[in-house]
Amino acid sequence: MIEAAAVALGLILGHELTDLDQLDVTEYGARADYRSLKAASVLEVSGTESLAELRRWHREKVAQALANPFGWNAYVAICAFSGQGHRILFSKHMPGEA
Repeated sequence: MIEAAAVALGLILGHELTDLDQLDVTEYGARADYRSLKAASVLEVSGTESLAELRRWHREKVAQALANPFGWNAYVAICAFSGQGHRILFSKHMPGEA
């Protein structure tokens, strides 16, 4: 359920905050969940139940998304849903940034 909620929020934010336009699901091994041919960018989305792990998880997913085989920009949406509170990190990263 956590991952489904994160995907929903990631797709909403991707639509509202970026020029990604229509997204396609990437193939296994593409290092990101979705890609936009219009914007030459990928979108990686993930969720966690631990607020304490949010920043570390975000760093890992940024590195993963930037390793996409297309060499494209990467957007990363990480959502934390926990009893201590809820947070979303949404960021854009350029190839070569690591």
